[in-house]
Amino acid sequence: MPAPEHDSFYAEPAGLAGAADGTVLASRVIEPESFGSPLAADAWQVQYKTTDNHGAPRAYVATVLVPHGKWAGGGPRPLLSYQVAEDGVGATCAPSYALRGGIAGVPSNAYSETGMIRFALQQGWAMVVPDYQGPDSDLFGADGYVHGVLDGIRAARAFEPAAVDPEAPIGMWGYSGGAQATAIAAQAHADYAPELPLAGVALGGTIADLESTMSGFSGSPLGGAAVVGLVGLHRSYPDADLAQYLNESGRAKLAASQNDCLLDAALKYPFLDTAALEARPGSITNNPALSEVVRRASPLFRPGAPSVPVLIHHAIADEFAPIDPVRALAGKYCAAGAPVRRVENPIGEHGTEAMLGLPTVLSYLADRFSAKPAPSDC
Repeated sequence: MPAPEHDSFYAEPAGLAGAADGTVLASRVIEPESFGSPLAADAWQVQYKTTDNHGAPRAYVATVLVPHGKWAGGGPRPLLSYQVAEDGVGATCAPSYALRGGIAGVPSNAYSETGMIRFALQQGWAMVVPDYQGPDSDLFGADGYVHGVLDGIRAARAFEPAAVDPEAPIGMWGYSGGAQATAIAAQAHADYAPELPLAGVALGGTIADLESTMSGFSGSPLGGAAVVGLVGLHRSYPDADLAQYLNESGRAKLAASQNDCLLDAALKYPFLDTAALEARPGSITNNPALSEVVRRASPLFRPGAPSVPVLIHHAIADEFAPIDPVRALAGKYCAAGAPVRRVENPIGEHGTEAMLGLPTVLSYLADRFSAKPAPSDC
């Protein structure tokens, strides 16, 4: 399977500036799979027009999936936007590549989350899975996340072969970095895409404060993942000139990781302490100017709140997404009037909570799609 950069389908057409955001530009039928096994759905890769993190008109790709068989629930078949934790700065980290079976041995979060997509399809829901980081893999490019996710939903609704009913309720779901993107998009929904009938949002293992997450990786067995994070920040916010804060070793690692997924860098640099990359003590780990940049990609510090019910599930002992910022995010949403259901798990950690919280997510979204009253712990 050719990587996206060698696949002509991903090539961006000219004249994008004149197209409305969410316009379908191209499509092709694919045979979706998860861990070598077919997914029971009709599926397409859909290229659509949106705006990237830098304000430029771009063509993103999303995978649209419709389960085989008629929808057996009440009302129209729901549409779920699932945000994979791309957590990478290379095109092979994107879910469209993983769902088409093009993993080629690359350790990718997108590939591991195809199992979650299978569970959602088994509920009978149509799905859109956007490559919300865009063709340049702008990791942590928060404005690009907003556009990539919400315009991906617009494109799925407009894509005729999927036959999404205009009245179909819409849900959004993501875990870890996918929850970060979901939260950022949900906070902008009322302003950017108020016409989308959003019924509910599910967030798990949420990266609420990116700075605390990067600190959690530092020195851990997955410490090298911080390098990918720094590449993403440098690419998404070039005005910050992040390289000025790095020593020679840091700049070399940055240059060597321009196409890595999170686990690529983690395997290359296990137990890496971020302080070892600093040009001078505290230039990364205690830098108010850099903290301000990181906050641009942190749901806790971005404006807005979802205008619909939200589920937030989290492991209390989560080592990579500390729970205190997540509790603060829930409080922010409550203060804005959103019904928030909080589920804190005393068992497990960041990796296990994705599966342990799965039944809760599926049940919560099913209730929102059937318009049941939303529970709230506010």
